[in-house]
Amino acid sequence: MPVTSTNKPSPAKSSAGGGFAILGAWLPALLVLTPLLIILWRSFQPAGEAWDQIVENRLPGYLRQTLVLLGSVTTLAVLFGVPAAWFVSVYRFPGRRFFEVALLLPLAMPGFIAAVGYVDAFRELIPVYVWIRKNWGIEAFLKSQEIAPWIFGTGVLAATLFPYVYLSCRAVFARQAAGALEAARLLGAGGFRCFATVAMPMARPAVAAGASLVAMEAVNDFGVVTHFGLVPLTPGIFRAWNEGNLVSSMRLAMILLVIVVIALGIERWQRGRKKYFTETPDAPLTRARLGPAGVATAWLACGIPLLLGFLIPGWRLVRWTLQSWDVMDWPTNLKASVNSFTLAAGATLLILVAAFAVTAAHRALRRRSLLLARQVGVLGYAYPGALVAVGMGALVSTLAFDFPGWASLALSGSTFGLMLAYFIRFLAVAIQPASAGFERLPESLHDAGRTLGAGPLRTLLEVDLPLIRPALVAGAALVFIDVFKELTMTLVLRPFDFETLATLTFRLTDESRIPEAALPGLLMVSLSLLGLIPLVRLLHDARR
Repeated sequence: MPVTSTNKPSPAKSSAGGGFAILGAWLPALLVLTPLLIILWRSFQPAGEAWDQIVENRLPGYLRQTLVLLGSVTTLAVLFGVPAAWFVSVYRFPGRRFFEVALLLPLAMPGFIAAVGYVDAFRELIPVYVWIRKNWGIEAFLKSQEIAPWIFGTGVLAATLFPYVYLSCRAVFARQAAGALEAARLLGAGGFRCFATVAMPMARPAVAAGASLVAMEAVNDFGVVTHFGLVPLTPGIFRAWNEGNLVSSMRLAMILLVIVVIALGIERWQRGRKKYFTETPDAPLTRARLGPAGVATAWLACGIPLLLGFLIPGWRLVRWTLQSWDVMDWPTNLKASVNSFTLAAGATLLILVAAFAVTAAHRALRRRSLLLARQVGVLGYAYPGALVAVGMGALVSTLAFDFPGWASLALSGSTFGLMLAYFIRFLAVAIQPASAGFERLPESLHDAGRTLGAGPLRTLLEVDLPLIRPALVAGAALVFIDVFKELTMTLVLRPFDFETLATLTFRLTDESRIPEAALPGLLMVSLSLLGLIPLVRLLHDARR
């Protein structure tokens, strides 16, 4: 006989510490709004003739290159990620278990590190240019020089960002679409027909979600585009900043944010209200065995992105490191490693605590204002890194010039300013898994703890926290990897004479000291792989 509780606690009113919980949830959200408010405020100040010159001479090129980069990288990443996820999820073939894990490895390979691996191939195109000029004329010669950087830049970014699409599609193909795919097979549909008419329509929201992440990372990139000589908006923002045109750089950052918002709006429009339900939503798909031709196709679909995004640049880094082993500056590399690891670990801890505070407060008190705080908290990931960097830089300028007594506390003069920028940019990366973890838990569990006399905090710590620990670990792993390989904000906000592995690699590459840049790049990839271990374990547990 079911028992109906008549003394169900009232979460909104029963907590004496509700005020502290609300404050703890809104404080991170308000921090996320800080750079946006600063940019909005400073953008409407007079910019002088510098802005007119930028609008007339540079802005059209910035916009054209940004849109081309966004469209080409996103399209190529989808072409890499969707077929790989399809074959790994739906078929059995030799090497499937290897590819299932190995296709995550490009997540640990920053784009600008992968670009280093292709630097000599890019520079050795000169004989090709000469051959094109001799055979096809000067027009083809000039056109080939314009196209080559785009091929390398787009290919490197897509090959290192496609795991976002791969991960989002895998869950759909392996479980959510399992029932429909089994039914289609029983009705006689072949593999391609199942893919085109059943799997892809159901996976379209997942593809759009993964593609939107790729798009945000592509427009946020600074290292790859600079390496290959492309000039979209992000390098343009830093160029205006370095020239002292602060208002112009903020207006360019606002334009970049508008482009990101439009891209996210297209993703929401694509996703719409489409939801697919099956009678057995968590039933795993029975994988079909592939024939020889199918195995070859699967190896190509999984091997090409892995080869381009991890194996080739990784092999080049190892080779250069071994060649220049005796002349390496080991103290500098060790110091940069410690700086990178300390920043990543510290930022991950802060972000994890804040993400738990934001999501747990909504879980315990269930107020709409706390849901709004959670939604504001995830805005940071939509910010371009350039916007956060410029916004925090403007805050430093304001403190230094308008409040001279605070000059010694100028945020860019310590790692605190950098940590704050990481916090704003990557808080959403931890909030999303934590929110998903809480949403999977029935509210009755929390209510049962409260009914038995436990307070909200004790219920959260002893009942909810152990159950959502895998989601928190996944979020922490993603934050650690993102912070560890972050370049754009670190270049602008790092303290004087402070190097991380990312900035050290970028500086050495910019000085054409490629063999010396290989070791810090290789160290960064190796230490980032540590962050992938929790994700691999979660995938293994989910498969069981």
